[in-house]
Amino acid sequence: MSKKNSLTIKCPRCGEVCFKTQKKCSDCGLIFERLNYVTNRAGKIAVVRREKEKILRVTNWPTDVKKSKALLLCGFFGIFGVHNFYLGRYVKGFFSLIVTLVACVCLMLENVIDYSVFYSSFFFLPTGIMVIFWWSDFVLIALNKYKIPVAIDTKMFHLYNKETFENLDTNNSIENQFSDEVNMNNVININEKSNKENKE
Repeated sequence: MSKKNSLTIKCPRCGEVCFKTQKKCSDCGLIFERLNYVTNRAGKIAVVRREKEKILRVTNWPTDVKKSKALLLCGFFGIFGVHNFYLGRYVKGFFSLIVTLVACVCLMLENVIDYSVFYSSFFFLPTGIMVIFWWSDFVLIALNKYKIPVAIDTKMFHLYNKETFENLDTNNSIENQFSDEVNMNNVININEKSNKENKE
């Protein structure tokens, strides 16, 4: 089982199991090398703009967010969904925040309204779901199974490609110089050979 896991990866876009030697997903065509240029910041921007086609959900932590910070936020302020806001899971974050605020208001108005009837009739289920989200998120973050929205950071991508192209241009000029030297040596060798033949 561990051998299989070491040889394969799961595509973060479609979930297709692919070999690590593959350059792109055989199902959706995602180029795996581009995962080196994804950031959570770009993912959050795509979430806000509702650009679903640009969003990938990965369990590997991007360079611009920290697991330790997410764990602390979830442990101490997870009841308000702060960790979800930090990582760009805004729907879950707003759900936790609204449910917690309503629960706090209900506790403050306990003497004004029949809190027990209201809570048992309308609010018990969403509060239970919120608590389950809170603790399950903490476990998922700790086990590196929490899905983080990311997207390709265009600035990083273009910067890397610019450097790559510059290196390629330099390498090409070096190769051209080397090939010119080889051709010149070949010409010299041919001339020397022809001169020897003429002397003979």
